[in-house]
Amino acid sequence: MFAGVNHICIVTADLDGAVRRWSDRFRVGPWRVFTYDRSNMEATMDGEPVDFEMRVALAQLGDALHIEIIQPLDDRSLYAASLSKNGGADHIHHVRLDVSDFTRARNELDALDLDVRFDGTFRGNAPDGDRAHGMYFDATDDLGFLLEIGEAPPGFSMPEPDYVYPPEA
Repeated sequence: MFAGVNHICIVTADLDGAVRRWSDRFRVGPWRVFTYDRSNMEATMDGEPVDFEMRVALAQLGDALHIEIIQPLDDRSLYAASLSKNGGADHIHHVRLDVSDFTRARNELDALDLDVRFDGTFRGNAPDGDRAHGMYFDATDDLGFLLEIGEAPPGFSMPEPDYVYPPEA
């Protein structure tokens, strides 16, 4: 069902500080930082539509693995709930595994009776509105974490970041 590890996501209350620590102290980066809200994201959580905002930072680690850091900007998301549950401390929130066939993988995970905690689409850089799609399945009883799978249309690219850290020369 799985073809590899795409990213590990960490939730934080201070995205800028986390990015600086990862970059300056551990030499991971560069980081591209984005803001998501209803203008570029649509989501449901636990099957219900939800309107929330978050900041996201992405950095590549090696050839294929990414680190994702998410900072919730309100208290309506599962990221905010996870941060509260963990006393405000940075922590691993989910792991995204690559799949070669999104629909097949989704159906197999559904057959395992895993709850879908998050289902969202994110607008990319294309003017025609192409969107990437991600779903979190609650695999905490089996694997100890939320499991994300995703898909993106051919040629999908991320929007321009709010900023890059460290700044490019």
